[in-house]
Amino acid sequence: MPLSLLHRLASAQLPVSFTEGGDIDAIRMLALAGHVQAVIPRPVRTLTGHHQPAATVSAITPLGRQMMDRFPREAEVG
Repeated sequence: MPLSLLHRLASAQLPVSFTEGGDIDAIRMLALAGHVQAVIPRPVRTLTGHHQPAATVSAITPLGRQMMDRFPREAEVG
């Protein structure tokens, strides 16, 4: 999933914000791997549990672009 999100980000106009938990987890993995520059706020404790504020991706790094070159989208594989 993180790699497919990386390909989606490549065709988007950055910065892009995400609010879904799965997307935020994928962004966290991409950022830890050095593939994107992102701001991921810490979860906020609420009376009913936790709330995750939106994560914002500001750039794809050169390493992230290399990953997209090495692992193209499945539809692009010829």
